[in-house]
Amino acid sequence: MNRSVLMRWTALVATAAMLPACDQMEKQWNAAFRKKPVEPQSTLEERIPDSKAFEGTVQSLCYLEGMRKIVVRGYGIVVGLAGTGGTDCPDEIRKYLTKEVLRRQVDPAVRLNPRDLLNSKDTAVVVVTAEIPAAAQAGARFDVVVRAQGNQTVSLDGGSLLECDLKLLAGSPRGIIEGKTLAVAAGPIFISNLAKEGAERAELRTGRILGGGMLKEDRRVRLTLTTPAYNVAARLRDRLNGRFGATEPVADAVSPESIQLKIPAEYRGRERRFLDLVLHTTQHGNPDFVQRRAKELAEEIGHPDALYEDISLAWEAMGRTVLPIVRGQYANPNVAASFYSARAGVRLLDDAAIDVLGRHALQRNNALRRFAAEELSSVTHSRRGADVLRQLLADEDNRIRLIAGEGLRNLQDSGVDVYRVGTDNFLLEVVDAPEPAVVQIATSDTPRITLLGRNIRLTPPAIYRDELITFSADAGDKQLRITRVNPHTKVASPLLSGPLDLAELLRFLGGRPNDDGNGNVTGLGLNYSHVARIVYSLGQDRTLPATVILQRPTVSDQLWKLKTPQRAESEL
Repeated sequence: MNRSVLMRWTALVATAAMLPACDQMEKQWNAAFRKKPVEPQSTLEERIPDSKAFEGTVQSLCYLEGMRKIVVRGYGIVVGLAGTGGTDCPDEIRKYLTKEVLRRQVDPAVRLNPRDLLNSKDTAVVVVTAEIPAAAQAGARFDVVVRAQGNQTVSLDGGSLLECDLKLLAGSPRGIIEGKTLAVAAGPIFISNLAKEGAERAELRTGRILGGGMLKEDRRVRLTLTTPAYNVAARLRDRLNGRFGATEPVADAVSPESIQLKIPAEYRGRERRFLDLVLHTTQHGNPDFVQRRAKELAEEIGHPDALYEDISLAWEAMGRTVLPIVRGQYANPNVAASFYSARAGVRLLDDAAIDVLGRHALQRNNALRRFAAEELSSVTHSRRGADVLRQLLADEDNRIRLIAGEGLRNLQDSGVDVYRVGTDNFLLEVVDAPEPAVVQIATSDTPRITLLGRNIRLTPPAIYRDELITFSADAGDKQLRITRVNPHTKVASPLLSGPLDLAELLRFLGGRPNDDGNGNVTGLGLNYSHVARIVYSLGQDRTLPATVILQRPTVSDQLWKLKTPQRAESEL
């Protein structure tokens, strides 16, 4: 029934004018919009530090608004549960979901009965909660948390959320009050507790969908002047458009106190970095002034208490014309000065700075080496750092090894193979790396398992067993003996053979259940959560000769406990 329901549901799912600016009206504008100066609410210190990295920049006159996360909620239906779901939920939620099912029925030839869907023990009604990141743009993906409603649902493990809307929601005696739909959510449930035994009922009733949320429209961000003045707003608008608006404007002075910002396409996914650059941009773009300020920053950065991060951002905001001055600091004996200068250089597309970051990353006693490796791994415009990344694969620090593997993946290096396992189920990355072997399981953003080591094999004797799958191998065996149980009929499969090679085994476990034409099964159809649990268990049992690392999640399973604010920060 679940497959039919899922297929039928899938078939049903549907997918401030610019203000005039002229000198004659400036006084009228300022008078009309004059307000008591608003205290900055950004994370900057209350008093701007005495540094050229701040003096005369945008942030000396403005602060950012629209940088809070927005908590959104929705109600949805999880399908694919093997009798572990429930039919009970509050009446107002049942009525809401009934209307949602009917609303999505766009094909008159295919009709779905909401009552059948909601009254099945193979489905569960859930509350879906997520935090929309600050400054996120349309299409951005983020994790969502789901929690079963009612008391009957035992477990969401193995289920998948049908697409639902995420809104600012509030309950009332008359039903659910809906706000605007800001995002949608869908996808397979990931259960955080990866231990085979000891998972409590509450843990099985709550899960995450990694990257399961998608924003429908851009979040707005604006600069607010601490002292409103339209001439200042217009000047900053022109400066920002001149620096960052080569293809389309990025700033619009909508009033004497507010400048609306638009994230350029090249900064999608790096919104925070763009906004940092905006704040560190000088108010004046005169070439002579910019060169003079760049030299002043070069003098500052050698000081032991220099604001390295801010100086680096200020240089980056100035653009490539200051590269000769920045290059002069690559060899600065101050480690921090050298690193942050090279970081600015790399971001300004100076290949020579890649070599400097590589040296920092390879120095074992360098406190900034992990940051250098991270910056190096994000370079995609040049392959100059690939050799350093390969050297880092042999590092003693597994975190740096994984960062290096990620960088080689970003470069589409031949030493990294990427497989999509199942039907958009999860990614498997195999990195050609020396021993010791490392396996990383992603618990956030993208379902992904990374193998550092191309020939990681289970070491018999080996055994694994849970409610759906059992496999074992005796000492000396060349293959695993596997039995797969149908979760709905509880009927076990015939004895199957599986590989001991970990990469091949993961592709077999998560692959689509098919026959290769010769009577051989090509996949067992396990979801990412189940495959991750198997890998984690094998690592704990020492059956897997590798260090298993769980990537730290960016969103907590406790997110569902947060209450949606009565009034979210305005982005109008």
